[in-house]
Formats: sequence, C-alpha cells, structure tokens
Amino acid sequence: MTSVPIKILLIDDDEDEYVLHRDLLAESSRDLYELDWIADYEAGLADLTAGSHDAYLIDYRLGKKTGLDLLRSMQARGIDRAMIILTGQIDAAVDQSAMESGASDYLVKGEAGAAELARTIRYAIERCRILSRLRVQAEILGNVHDAVFYVTAQGVIRDWNEGATRIFGVPGEDAIGRLLSEVCPHPTGHPLFRSIIPAIQRNGVAEEVIHCLVGEGRDVYVRAKVTRMSRQGEEGYVFCASDITKEKRLEAELVRISENEQRRIGQDIHDDLCSQLSGIGCLTKVLEHRLQASHAEEAEMMAGITEMVSQAGTKAREIAKGLVPAVLETHGLASALRELTARRRELFGANCIASVPEDRRFECIPDAISIQIYRIAQEAMTNAIRHSDAELIELTLQVVDGFLELGVRDDGKGMSRDPGDTGMGLMTMRRRAEMIDGEFSIQASLGGGTVIRCRVPLDS
Repeated sequence: MTSVPIKILLIDDDEDEYVLHRDLLAESSRDLYELDWIADYEAGLADLTAGSHDAYLIDYRLGKKTGLDLLRSMQARGIDRAMIILTGQIDAAVDQSAMESGASDYLVKGEAGAAELARTIRYAIERCRILSRLRVQAEILGNVHDAVFYVTAQGVIRDWNEGATRIFGVPGEDAIGRLLSEVCPHPTGHPLFRSIIPAIQRNGVAEEVIHCLVGEGRDVYVRAKVTRMSRQGEEGYVFCASDITKEKRLEAELVRISENEQRRIGQDIHDDLCSQLSGIGCLTKVLEHRLQASHAEEAEMMAGITEMVSQAGTKAREIAKGLVPAVLETHGLASALRELTARRRELFGANCIASVPEDRRFECIPDAISIQIYRIAQEAMTNAIRHSDAELIELTLQVVDGFLELGVRDDGKGMSRDPGDTGMGLMTMRRRAEMIDGEFSIQASLGGGTVIRCRVPLDS
C-alpha cells in the first residue's frame, strides 16, 4: 500500500535551494515527501493562510521582508502551521526571534543532512499538531462559564480561566501567584486545607459548596469539584466551580417561606384543631356520664371515644410543637434540643439523652443557624428511632474553636451502603448544613451504629 506523501512547501527566492532540499528529501525517502516551491513573500503568505501543505521551510531573507514577518503574520491571525526557518548562518538572536514568533524549529542551510531535515520536518508537524490542540482546548476552557483554576499544594493560584474572572470578579493577572484564601476569602478561613484536601486524600475527589466574600463583601457561593493534579512535577489541585449564588438566595427564600408556613400550620393546629378536639372530648365525657345510669354498654363505648379524642389531641399538640418549636424562640437552641430529646423519649419510648452543657455562647447563635441545626437534629433523631433499632440515641452540642458542633449518635444496626445515597432525609440534612456554611458528615458501618455530625462556623 502506497503511503500518502507529506506535502512540504519551500518559500525561498533561490531556486538552487529548492533543488538542494528536493534532493535531500529524496535521499531520506522518495515516497514520503513531496516538495513544492514558491519564490516570493506574498504567494507564501497566501499558501500559509490556506494551509495547503503539511509543513513549510521558510528562508529568513525574502526580498524586502523576512521569514520572521511571515511567522508573525500567522501568529497575529492565530493560525498554527509547522514552520521551519532556514538561515545562512548560526545566529542566536534570529533563533530566539523565530521561536518567539511561532517557528517550530530552526535550521542552518548547508549543515543539515537528509536524516536531520526529515526528522526536523516530522517533529515540526507533530509539535504543530499538539500546539494546535492545546490552543483549541485553551480557547474552550477560556470560554467555559464555570470557574476552572489550578492551585498548588500550598494554595497558590497558578492558572485562572475567564469563568473564574466572571464569577469572582478578579482578573487572571491579579489572581495568579496569590493565595486562594486571599483571592476567594471565606468567612472563617478557606476550606482547602480544613476539609477539601482531607476529602481528596480519602476519596480521590472532593465536592463542596464554598462561600466566598469577594469585592466589597459580596457573597459568592460556588459548588466546586476538586481533584488532585501534578503539573510539571508540582503537586496541586484543579477546581471546577459553578456559581450557585442565585440558587442559594432562592433556596434561603424558600426555606424562609417554608418555615413561616410550618409556623402557620402549627399555630392553626394548636389554636383551632386542638381546641376543637378538646371541645369534642368534653362533650363525649358529658355524654358518657349521662349514659352510665341507663345505657352502660353505650357509656363504655363513649368512654373509648373520649380516650381516642384525648389521644388525638395529644398527638396534634406534639405535631404542632414540632412544626413550631416555640422554646427555640423563647429559650434558645440548647433548651430546644433538650426538649426535643425529652419529647422523643416520651413519645416513642426510646432511650434518648441530650448532652448539652450550659454555655452562654449558645445564646448568641443567630436564628438562621439555630433553626437549621434544630431541624437537622430533629430529622437525625427521627431517622435513628425509625430505622436504627438502637438502644441508645445521644444528642450532643458544643462550641469548639469557633465552630458549633452538633452530633447525633446511635448504637443501632448502622448502614451497609454509601450513606451519601441513603434517602431524602439525609439529603435534606446535608442541604440544610450547606445553607449555613456547615460541614455535614456521616459515619456508619453495618452493625456499628451511626454518627451524624454538623459543624458550623460562628462569627467571633
């Protein structure tokens, strides 16, 4: 089978050079190369622009212009070609200028043999192919809407795309060379070292919602996927981050509306349904007394109805308390969690204990954090009671190193699969933690119980 020849164009005003290079290529392999010749600058520029050949041998001197002018024309147009500069003598300055202008290589006339010429052409074509592919990838990366950037193991930014500039409002020239914690400051310290790198060491990848304060205190939230990458022998990490600031604002508004709606429903249950059930209970009690003298069997049935109405009232009040944790607003998070634990113990007969110390710092926790921590604790305890078959469920709350830490631990049957994929309840708790810049984690093993933790940064 005959190979398709590599098409070469010599741009040189000396026909003798055409004959010389044709003979050299013929020595290398008569069937692999096909050499054409153009003697002037303008025709050479037209062919370079059209890309009619695989590689170009360009003489340094072309009348009033030079081969470097051709290279710079291609560079200005963003066109990649396998271009080799030919010159009559060794000149370091010309060599340097040729490389900076986009030449693939540099040869001295009369010194290159057939093998060196063929090898230089092959390398130039391959180098051009690689550079062209890299240019396309760089252009795609530059136009990606998401932020893509690279930081060293020390947190120094080395690469920064246009998406990152759009999201964080910091141009690449101002970001590269600076610490990530300076360019994208976090309210309580960037999580790169605290949680992202440890997650990568465990799982090979980290996914996290990151809250940054940029510009004049502008809040930016990104959902980032971070992986390890070695760059020229330097260990570092690649961030791919999507801007979710609008999503977070909408989510916060939906939560606010949801909490208000829960309060309204809970208040309606307490004020309306519970009152009606109490009234019905009083009436059935009166009827029970009236029937006792002459209709004992009916009186006994009425007593059963009275008891059922009473139980329904108790259940309705419990539901109302869950929807409207009034103690959270009146006595704070610590008291609300102690009451939650006590109610779960009374309602379900589960051995629930609350290890919540007296700590005045609990009184300073913002309402936005308190309600989410309460809801996470509520969901975690409910899950443990319903699914774990635990003999003991312990709730803990403490402030450690500027972080509020909630823990719900049980000694039940645990989980046999990835806890990140085990249902809507866990997903809801994780999203609630993200809304308050919290770190949510689950430790579970089959037969070894489950520990749910939420760690939230507190302002000083």
